[in-house]
Amino acid sequence: MSNFAASMLRTGIVAAAVLVAACASFGPQLAAPKVNAVTVRLDRVQDAQALFGITVQLANPNATAIDVQAVDVAVAIEGEVVATAMLVAPVRVPATGTAEAALAAQTGVDALLRAAIAAMRRGATVVPGRPPTLRYSIDGVAVFNGGLTVPFARSGELGTQGNP
Repeated sequence: MSNFAASMLRTGIVAAAVLVAACASFGPQLAAPKVNAVTVRLDRVQDAQALFGITVQLANPNATAIDVQAVDVAVAIEGEVVATAMLVAPVRVPATGTAEAALAAQTGVDALLRAAIAAMRRGATVVPGRPPTLRYSIDGVAVFNGGLTVPFARSGELGTQGNP
């Protein structure tokens, strides 16, 4: 085989490889899953730590299952970010289905005390024998297959009956 023919063969192979790679990147795009924070709760106070639990509902509109690579959430109480919640265990959301993800966060009891003082300053209702109702907000992102990022947020009150 002449040098010219070998050069043309190499050029053809490289061009075919580039074409295959380009076509692979145009594969089906994932539709954005829906992410909804369902519950935010103060699970317990242990030693000098306050432990929070957050449940997130994930809905997958795609015809293939997707994996949740990470969920990162900032937890604020009375307007002050006090903790970061992280995914407790890996989650796979079935094709055109739903799954729940559990998140956990912890902060020092001192942050809860500062939040309780802020709540009393704003005039929160305090029932004797019960802690004051604290306002919370969460702001986060869920990261799925291939880096698809979906933001979500929720706010409400901790310490109320029927807090979802």
